[in-house]
Amino acid sequence: MTAPEHGFGPQSIRAMELEDLDAVQAIENAAQLTPWSTSHFRDCITNANYLCQVVTRDDDPVAFLILSRILDETHVLNVVVAPAWQRRGIARLMLEQAMDQARKDAMSVMYLEVRESNTGAQVLYRQLGFDVCGVRKNYYRKGDGHENAVLMQCLLSGGHK
Repeated sequence: MTAPEHGFGPQSIRAMELEDLDAVQAIENAAQLTPWSTSHFRDCITNANYLCQVVTRDDDPVAFLILSRILDETHVLNVVVAPAWQRRGIARLMLEQAMDQARKDAMSVMYLEVRESNTGAQVLYRQLGFDVCGVRKNYYRKGDGHENAVLMQCLLSGGHK
């Protein structure tokens, strides 16, 4: 699927493949305080209940999205854009596409957790129709301590976009 330009040139969203693992791991390591392991990504790619996608530019991954889908619920597990490509609408593009597909597949709700300190992401999620529905205490590791996660949900049948 080729996506329209969003300020960073032509890109496409496609299924993540095992051959993408090195690039995905590099993006994860560069952007996350507590990165997932390569084996975690491999497990997601090979599990039918997970939807794993990459956004590529010139065939090179610049971002990825991992969702789990169980019954009528979708859970955003990981959405990461390489630091050099952030603030160009890539995360919004991935999430909008995933939300559209979830609606087509009769999913009723999409959940995610976000670091309490990640106010920029929280603004994006609110713009996409997500609302705060709880807090997970000490959910994320942070240096030598922990940080709360803000739990957010978007009711997909309500027509938010």
